[in-house]
Amino acid sequence: MDIAMSTSLIAAGSAIGGIVIKMTYDGLIERGHTNKENQQRFIQERKEAYDDFLRFNQEHVQYREALRRVTLITRAGLQVKPEVISNFPPSRLGELVDTLDRIRRLAHLHEVVQVAERVVGLHGDAAAALRYYLQSDTATYGLPLFLADRLGEDQILEFIAAYRKDLLLGPPKGAPRNFPMVDRDFPISRVEAELILSRHLQADPRAANFDPSIVDGPARLILESDRRDLETAKFRAMIADPDG
Repeated sequence: MDIAMSTSLIAAGSAIGGIVIKMTYDGLIERGHTNKENQQRFIQERKEAYDDFLRFNQEHVQYREALRRVTLITRAGLQVKPEVISNFPPSRLGELVDTLDRIRRLAHLHEVVQVAERVVGLHGDAAAALRYYLQSDTATYGLPLFLADRLGEDQILEFIAAYRKDLLLGPPKGAPRNFPMVDRDFPISRVEAELILSRHLQADPRAANFDPSIVDGPARLILESDRRDLETAKFRAMIADPDG
């Protein structure tokens, strides 16, 4: 092979090599832009799922609180006004479960999924605690629901911390140093407390089952704090006049 031919081949090879390098570089840049766009899109989808979960949870907590007020009126042997029932807020447990499925698909950190599953599970235990609230003959009728409410408040702080970590946001501005932990005198961990509450409610027939005859039955023991609540304007507006 003469020098001229060799020079031509080398020149052609260099040109082709330059084209390949340019194509490779352009491809990397394009993939980088695409990956960044996909990452931003997925971050937005995750954020929307987390925001929906928080919103549905808050709405279901409001539903549960409305149900507690109705349950207390029934426990006291009183009747609830029909319009209170017709305007009752909806349960959001179905939407919470659906959003939990979205979180399972989208979350990058399993920690977010674990906390969300605990939130949904505790709502089921709170329903059992409401049955106990209505049917128990002891002065502790409100204790399981009180514990479920406090544990639920702590869970939401854990969920917020986990999803902000998943989105690389860090703690909320102004959050205390030990966020999301809350200073409560629990002798055990929050997860252990949730498990103990759940097992206790599952084992108690007053929480595990509902007796419809209780709704029209006699009044049950009412604590003084609940008796004062029944005398407030909020409750009086919900209680039907016995004389019609």
